[in-house]
This record gives sequence, structure tokens and C-alpha cells, in this order.
Amino acid sequence: MKQAKLIALIAGFGFFFLALMLQGIFPYLMKESQVKTVTKTVRTSLGELTEVKAEAAPYTELLLKGRQIYIREGCWYCHSQYLRPTAGENRRWGPVSEFGEYAHDLPHLFGTRRIGPDLTRVGGKYGDDWHAAHFFDPRMVVPDSVMPEFPWFFRKEPVDGRRVLSEEGKAVTAYVQNLGMRKGKWRDAFSYQIVEWGSSSIESTASIEHGRAVYKRRCIGCHGEKGDGKGTAPGTVLFAIALPRDFTAGVYKFRTTPTGSVPLDSDIYRTITVGIRGTAMPPWFNLPEEDRWDVIHFIKTFSPDFKQYPPDAPIPIGRPPKPTPDLIARGKKVFEEMKCWECHGHEGRGDGPASGTQVDDFGNKIPPANFTLGVFKSGPRPADIFRTFMTGLSGTPMPSFVDSFSSPDEGWALTYFVLSLSADGRP
Repeated sequence: MKQAKLIALIAGFGFFFLALMLQGIFPYLMKESQVKTVTKTVRTSLGELTEVKAEAAPYTELLLKGRQIYIREGCWYCHSQYLRPTAGENRRWGPVSEFGEYAHDLPHLFGTRRIGPDLTRVGGKYGDDWHAAHFFDPRMVVPDSVMPEFPWFFRKEPVDGRRVLSEEGKAVTAYVQNLGMRKGKWRDAFSYQIVEWGSSSIESTASIEHGRAVYKRRCIGCHGEKGDGKGTAPGTVLFAIALPRDFTAGVYKFRTTPTGSVPLDSDIYRTITVGIRGTAMPPWFNLPEEDRWDVIHFIKTFSPDFKQYPPDAPIPIGRPPKPTPDLIARGKKVFEEMKCWECHGHEGRGDGPASGTQVDDFGNKIPPANFTLGVFKSGPRPADIFRTFMTGLSGTPMPSFVDSFSSPDEGWALTYFVLSLSADGRP
């Protein structure tokens, strides 16, 4: 009996040290564990995207606080942080993981289960408003979610009857938004959510009914049962960045059609697919195409404008030219001459003399875009920026410049100058 206990004791210590060697010491001694560089997508001074090798940035104090809260709340029990080099992972979430991305992660949070989605590349996919609603009650934005609620991430005192994130809530949101961002602007070049036109779908009673079902499952939490943008989420949590679209007004910002026209179906399809960066509207490129087209048919039933006023012909965008220093310099001149600085500021930081006073057609405050952040709601490609200049953003103070440019070249020059304002390494 004593011999059996001794054998069991020795075996226990043996397995303990074996596990320590295999999971702790050997991985530390591997050369891969010393890698601190990642393949980072950056924007150049000419406004183009390119890949470089760069050292992974360490965590700031705020991000470390958020990471500690993430660990404390057991988020890593259900969410992994590792994208495997297997078929489909890079299409669903983004580029596969690199060694250097985990250089500052102690302990590692790879996770062993995916009860919830992998979060390796979640940074920037959803806006802070979406995360706030998701933390307070996940079912408001993901009806079939099994994630628990985190009401202690919010202040006890509401603002205008809505809940607001506490300092802890802001910290964990910042940490989640940082996941995957060591690879820089990779999302701007993520081909699986880039859309030109897409196919089309024939509107029918069946497609509208199917679209209604998709809407109730995916959209109703923010846009509301009546499509008026008064869903449960913005009614419960303070949306500080942008309110959900009111479909009943028939006013759409992101279009290829002229100002005052309703959008083409393909315009709405593009917005659904790529999302609206920085807001609570996420990209839905993972939804089947049929779901995306049919929900468009249903959304159009909220406004009579689509029946009464067919969309105008789209404004041609054309092919973007190759950027050069001369083109950037010309764009800067156009920026000054067109008085873009009055709203966006001379440095493009959204701090022009007219900022802080502007409202949209619905009476909501609407700050000018800060171009230096590189977060472009209409999309990050040159064609997306150029399209915004040509069509304007209906319902906002941003006008169309289609009749102001002496030639399309001026529009492209301004486009690349605006993109250059978010160049990496720029102060």
C-alpha cells in the first residue's frame, strides 16, 4: 500500500513537471516565442496601403486595465484569440495569427473553446456603441447570443434615460477594440468585405417576407420594429457616436446616386456588407447574399419614396489614378480652396471653426470627420472617398462637389490628400 502511494506521488510530480516543461519552459525556449514583429498594414504618405514588418506595440495603461477586466470576467472561457491557418478562418475573421502578436500577452489568452466567436480580429469591426449595447444586454444586438449581461460595466446614473459605460466598461471596450490592431489597417484591405456592385435580386412578395424575417433577427434591435431607428438598443444605452438610420425618412448617406435621390439597391447592399466603420452598424459580409438582398427589399417598404421616386442614374466614379507627390500637393490646394478646413480643420482633425455647431436634418449634432484617424464611414478605398465627394452625404451638412470640381482629377487629388492625412507615422 505504501509502495502504491509512493508510486502515485512520484507519478503526480512527474506529470506536473512534464506539463511545466511542455507548456511553460519549452515554449519559452523556442525561437518563435522571442518574435516581437508582425506584418503590419500601413498607409503611406501618398495615401496607399502597403505591408511592412514592425514591432508589436505594447499595451497602454488603459489597455492593460481592460485586459485584466477581460480576464477577471472570464471572457476567455468562451472566446478564443487565435486564428488558425485552416480553410475559412481567414475569410470569416481575417488574417491568421502571427507569433509577434502575442509578444506582450502574459498570460496568453488563446482559449480552448469557441462558445462565442474568436476575437483575434474583432478590433474595429464593431463601433463602441455596439459594444456598449452588447455588454448591457447581448440579446439586443445578437438575439441568439448566450453571453451573460454585464450591467456593472455601466454607471448607476443614466444620462437622458440611457445607460452609459463606466470607467471599467470603457477600459474593457478599449481592450476589445485593440484586438487585432497590432496588424495595423489590415481591415482596409480585407478583400472578403469589399463590394463593388454584387449580383442582384428580383423583388417579390416572397423576398420581402424573407427579408422581414432577416430584419427581425438581425436589425430590429437598433433600427426598431417600425424602421424608425428607435430600437431597444439605442433606447437603453446611450449611442454617443451615431444613431441608427431612420428608414422611414428615405434618406441615405452612402450612395452612388445624386443628392436628393434614393439609393440603388446595390448601394444599400454595399453598406450592409461592409458596415459603417466606427458606428454600431457592423459589416454583414458573412450573411448569405440572399439574406442581404431580401432584407433590402423589406427595408424599402418603410419609405414610400422608393415607389414614388425611382433612383436617379448613378454618378460615374471611374478608376483612381496612381498617386504622386504632385497629386497630393494639388489635393491640399483643393482642400484649402474648397474651404474643407472650415469644418474639418486645416490639419483634417475635424476641429474647423464650424465644428461643434452642425446638426443633421433630424436635429442631431454631427461632428465633422477627423481624417487623421483613418476611420472612413463610407469605406477606406480611394473610390469610396471620391464617391462621397461626388454624391455628398444626404441629410448632413456634407454637400456634393460634383459641380464644384473643374475635372475629376481635382476630386482624385482631394481624395488622396485626405487619405494621406491618416498616414502612419504622421504626427
